[in-house]
Amino acid sequence: MPGDTKLETADELWDLYNDLERLKGYKYTQPIVSDSGINNEKFHMELPYEEIKQIVEDCRDKFMSAVPEDEKASLRWEHVGSTSIKGMPGAMMPDALLIVPQFPPSKGVIQAFLDSGYYFSSSSGLDPKDLWWFLVFTDGLLKDHKLTVHVVTEDNRAANMLLDTRDMCRAEEWAFNDYKEAKVAAAKSATFPEYKKGKGANSKLLAMLREKYKFNQ
Repeated sequence: MPGDTKLETADELWDLYNDLERLKGYKYTQPIVSDSGINNEKFHMELPYEEIKQIVEDCRDKFMSAVPEDEKASLRWEHVGSTSIKGMPGAMMPDALLIVPQFPPSKGVIQAFLDSGYYFSSSSGLDPKDLWWFLVFTDGLLKDHKLTVHVVTEDNRAANMLLDTRDMCRAEEWAFNDYKEAKVAAAKSATFPEYKKGKGANSKLLAMLREKYKFNQ
C-alpha cells in the first residue's frame, strides 16, 4: 500500500502534529535505491565507532546551527543505538534523540530539520509523540544509509529506554555482552525486520528495561 504524501513545510507538519489521530495514521516512506550496490541493512561485527560518532556530532552541529537562537538552550541531542556503543556490532544506521521541552516541537525546530535536509516519516507505533525524522547520507562512509532522529520530550519511555541501553552497555560488562550476544544471534535471521525483532526478544537487558518502563510484550 502506498504511503502518504510527503509534507514539506513547517506549517503542514505543525498541523499534523497537532492532530494526534491523523498523526497516528500518517506514514511517508522514501526507500533508498543505491546506485553503488550498497546494502544498508548489512550487519557489521565491527562498526567504525569513532568515525560514525563524528558524523553524528557533525549532523548535530549542522542541525543546531539552523535552530533559532532563542530555542537552542532548550534542546538536547543524544547519540543512541548500537553506533553509540563502542565495540557493539550492528548496522551502520545511526540513531539520535532530539529531546524537546514540549510536544509538539516548535515551528522553528521543524524548519531546522527541513533546512538541514531531513524528512519526516512517521511517529512511532508505540507512541505518536515519538516523531521519526530521517536524513539520507549521499556520500562518504555512510553513503546510502540513514540517520534516524527521534524527536521526543524527556519523559518519553522509548527514548529513556534507548538512553538506559546505551549507558548500561557502556558502563556494565554484563549488559554489553548480553546485548551483543542477542544482536549476533538475531543477525542470523533471514530479514532485517526479523533481526530487529529478534535482538529485543532475546536480550535480558532489554527485557529488564521493558519491565522498568512498563512496555507490554
